[in-house]
Amino acid sequence: MARKLSVPVLILVSLLIFSLPAKSQLMNHYWTLNFNSESSLLSGAVVAGDAGNASIYFNPATISEIKKGSNLSFAASLFSWGIYSYRNALGDDIHMTGINFNVIPQFLSYSVRSNDSKLSFAVTAITRLKESIDLDYYNSRQLDVLSEIPGKENYSTSYTYQLNYIDNWIGLAGAYDLSNRFKVGASIFVSIAQLNYKNLNSAVAFSPTDTIWVDNVPNPSFVAEGSYNESFRFNHVRLIGKIGFSYILDRWRFGLNITTESLPLFSVKNEALRTQRVSDITNPETGEYLHGYIITNGLVGSDLNTRLKYPSSVSAGVIFDVEKDKKRLYVTVEYFSRINPYRMVEAPIRDDITSSIVYDKLKNKDWLSVADASKEVINFAIAYRWKLKRDLLFMNGFRTDFNNVKHVNYGQLNDLNKINTTNFDIYHYNAGFQFNLLKKYKMIAGGELSFGYATNLEQVANFSHPVEYNPEDNRILQGPLQKEMDIYYFGFNVYLGITLNFQGKKRIPPETTN
Repeated sequence: MARKLSVPVLILVSLLIFSLPAKSQLMNHYWTLNFNSESSLLSGAVVAGDAGNASIYFNPATISEIKKGSNLSFAASLFSWGIYSYRNALGDDIHMTGINFNVIPQFLSYSVRSNDSKLSFAVTAITRLKESIDLDYYNSRQLDVLSEIPGKENYSTSYTYQLNYIDNWIGLAGAYDLSNRFKVGASIFVSIAQLNYKNLNSAVAFSPTDTIWVDNVPNPSFVAEGSYNESFRFNHVRLIGKIGFSYILDRWRFGLNITTESLPLFSVKNEALRTQRVSDITNPETGEYLHGYIITNGLVGSDLNTRLKYPSSVSAGVIFDVEKDKKRLYVTVEYFSRINPYRMVEAPIRDDITSSIVYDKLKNKDWLSVADASKEVINFAIAYRWKLKRDLLFMNGFRTDFNNVKHVNYGQLNDLNKINTTNFDIYHYNAGFQFNLLKKYKMIAGGELSFGYATNLEQVANFSHPVEYNPEDNRILQGPLQKEMDIYYFGFNVYLGITLNFQGKKRIPPETTN
């Protein structure tokens, strides 16, 4: 059968239907992880105090709470599970599940304060966030998809999504006692963020037998294809500062911490690739053959500019001694500012990424750049501590972890490519014990449960009811997307940590003589 060519139909490329919304998650949250100290068991509600050696992060002014001498805190081990379930993500009854398992020593801190000094100092290395998610789907079945081929074709589909992200902070801080009640402190961190992202999908239909087209001349079966591939990776180094205040009034403690927006330093190992391909597609309504095309661009090294922004924030906390030395209530609220839209990956615009006809019809000619942004977020945490025995405390807490990209406005960068992501909120509950060994060793043991979900979302793809070409939404070898996807997230962490206290020598007053 002869096929009529239709150049104007190339306008479909301007809609870029193949950048499917895959579902990364934890990068969109600021309160995902705590650190392996008592702050973990109190769910981070420690801006007013009792953060232990994690004070350098939550409020550097409260470093002054440390015992005289030097203190070393580290995570003996941390086991972390994250389970992502995407129901009907790729069509009816086509589900995806990802499991994120980590064993990470995510906290190491050393603090020191001499017996007769109003100054306290601390250094730390922490993993603020670590995420590794892999989603894969492959399938091949017999289905009648192509209008020009009689009978059923082999319909093969695949989907791959990977996101590996880790943000390590190294910092130092100092605190000063202005009085017995009022303390101030400041800290500076170097953040080393590593991002590795991939999003690939493909739908292919072909007949397993030769097709007779013109004058009974056999020709090999043509292959109809719609595929999309995007990936980028880079390491970004930035500076983040904090200044904190602490005030004690009888049974009350108050804390305030201000975090600066990140200051970019440099990026290394920059790589980016984006490719879209369409071939051998016919519009079943008109019989017009849609020209195949490819759009591709890839760059490495200094040809790319990359960065990741961290927002400024203000956190306030209060502690109330419900029963002195026995029961204590903690509350913390933190406001994170908006991050205006910016190019997370910035690449030069090129006109050689496809044919000139396709390029003229291409809506977004800034093909390789990637936009990022976040909205304002307010999180809160509440915790309670019981002193069960002299050297045994039970602590628990609850905190919100609201998504920072839900309904975010990308403004003038809305047409750029973006990291595909989810927009649901997460809630965390922590509980565990703190106990002392031999007076010098303070240990914590506990866990965390996390949960988040969203329902009736638009599907990532529809491989269950494909058509060759849908002119309404310009989707190729897929069915129309339905709002039938449900997403569930379950997290479980086990905390084990230890603080070693090395007491300084007691000051001996000089001898006196008559």
